[in-house]
Amino acid sequence: MHVKAVLRPSRRHRAHLSASVVTALVTSIAAAVISAQPAQAAPPTWPSNPNWQSLVPAPSSDAVRPVAVTRTSGSVTNAGALTGQSTGSTTLRTTSAASPATIVLDFGKEVGGTPYATVSASTPTSGSSNTLRIATSEALPFLTAGSNGLYNNDNGSPISLSVSSARTYTGALRGGFRFMAVQLTTPGTLTLTAAGVNFKAYRAGPDKYQGWFISSDDQLNRMWYAGAYTAQMDMVPTGVASCFTTPVIFDGAKRDRAIWSGDLMITNPVVQLSLGTNSAPYVKGSIDSIMNLQATNGRLTSAVGFRGCGKFDYAVTYSAYSAILAMQYYRYTGDTAYISALRPKLESATAYHATRLDANGLVVTNDPDYWQTTQNGEVTEYSLAYYELLQNMIWMEDKAGTAAKVTEYTNKANALKNAINGRLWNTTAGLYQHTDTRPNVFPLDANMNAVRLGVAPPDKVPGILTYFKNRWQAHGSTISQPSPSMADPYGHTIEPLNNTWEVMARFQSGDTAGAVDLLRRLWGIQVDPNSGYYTGTFWEFVNSNGLPSRGFDSLAHAWGAGPTQLITESVLGPTAVNPGYTTWQVKPQPGSLTWAQGQVPTSRGPLIVRWARDTAGQFRLQVTAPTGSSGEVWVPLLTASATSTPPAGATFVRRDGTYDVYTVDAGTYEFTSAP
Repeated sequence: MHVKAVLRPSRRHRAHLSASVVTALVTSIAAAVISAQPAQAAPPTWPSNPNWQSLVPAPSSDAVRPVAVTRTSGSVTNAGALTGQSTGSTTLRTTSAASPATIVLDFGKEVGGTPYATVSASTPTSGSSNTLRIATSEALPFLTAGSNGLYNNDNGSPISLSVSSARTYTGALRGGFRFMAVQLTTPGTLTLTAAGVNFKAYRAGPDKYQGWFISSDDQLNRMWYAGAYTAQMDMVPTGVASCFTTPVIFDGAKRDRAIWSGDLMITNPVVQLSLGTNSAPYVKGSIDSIMNLQATNGRLTSAVGFRGCGKFDYAVTYSAYSAILAMQYYRYTGDTAYISALRPKLESATAYHATRLDANGLVVTNDPDYWQTTQNGEVTEYSLAYYELLQNMIWMEDKAGTAAKVTEYTNKANALKNAINGRLWNTTAGLYQHTDTRPNVFPLDANMNAVRLGVAPPDKVPGILTYFKNRWQAHGSTISQPSPSMADPYGHTIEPLNNTWEVMARFQSGDTAGAVDLLRRLWGIQVDPNSGYYTGTFWEFVNSNGLPSRGFDSLAHAWGAGPTQLITESVLGPTAVNPGYTTWQVKPQPGSLTWAQGQVPTSRGPLIVRWARDTAGQFRLQVTAPTGSSGEVWVPLLTASATSTPPAGATFVRRDGTYDVYTVDAGTYEFTSAP
């Protein structure tokens, strides 16, 4: 019997075989593990061609036509011809002055300028002319008719035109309105082929925007452009206002139609962030109008063109605001020649404020502020206004002044800060009190500015923010807490200036959710076309229901425009560190948004920021910085385990809370972070 031999591998071959098997086994296991794990999600992204231009609200032409007929009364034929909803002409026929033929036209949003009507035929029942009456209002509820059927303006007098022949009739300037009542008030017949307004504010189409913003959040998008349009409605070209020979910016389109520095503290950054160099003549014209009227003691006026063409000294705090305007302009533009020429005036204004200190080192002026109520004694907010001026002077002198002034102002700021904290901090309440004699009143402005300006010690900030958040109303923070204390004499309960300060304080303190919540509470209803008061612009004051209460109030008001700056600098993230953004910071606070992108104009070209996030905790950030600039990029870390990945050319500096911080020079850089 033949037996087949069994061959056995040698010891060396057995070792080689064992290694091969192990390697294959490990590879197989690794592949199995990898295939069992979810694939790494692609980095989040943003729309490649966002149509931000579609959000720009300005009219496309200086000759603005209404978009709708709101109502008619009396004998009116073919009213839709005035809006383009029908062809032909519109006929008004009045048989009795007690029942005038009336058309109420809607422009869809705030407009301003000289109303006009084009008449093709005029046939008075008696005499040689008809009378055409035009009344305007920013909101329909404030456009009311008396018992005689005649409509009146929400503020100011209606226009009365004597119509005797076929031509275009133009009325006097009406700075801000949405609705226009056109009435034939005398017996007769009038045929109109057109009615509208010659736009007299700054009309900015997309081509005028050097800065822009768009995101995944439609409401914030609408806020950004409403703030920009508010500022544009308040911009006054040369030749429109008789008191001014240069372009300027007013506090309100309808009222007061004057330069008020407190309002410009908010609106000047808005026009510079949105319009860039297009805004410069208006910003400088306003600042120069104030500076040219400086008192010999150094005080800067509060307003120009209010109750006459000269200056109006309303409050000492506004003198500080007037000086700060110049340094805001310098921060955004880097215009060293301009600030250097103004520096002696700014130093004189700062010296004036030092004369208002009492023996305790605190400001005492016994005058009103934006509350419109006299406040006596050591008012916390008044000292904080001086402190903000000192902060700005320290920054400006460091860039364009002297080291001696930096030291002087630093010492004064430190002393003032210590005095505020030592005398006006209520230890029991954990809040800043109103004045030295009103220890149990805790104003919104003083507390939020103490946080915003770094006066409040860091360990006190959470308590301050919590206190006021717990007292929010449905539509914002009230003027003073607890209410009532020093109530506004006109009954306003919520106003945007101190709400803007609160949003700033919350963003600065890392309370992104609270900041955005407050933005939505106050300004959300104002960008709602169905609110009943929509103008496409922001309002001066509101009551607890979030709505204005009287036609006198301005519904396109400069100090309401803050969301544009807040969204740009805090949500999108770019801010100027040195003049003209030669050094900048990009620190997004994404909140619940999934993406955002935009740009800010700088002295060297646009600084462009794009970012996106996803549900997996990934964040992607792209920054394009102009030539000759450099800055810090703060990369958000969305989870506790997240790490960031920088591009070539970025230098890691530190981890700061929920951010990794890098420095970069000019160019395009893309960062990511992920768990």
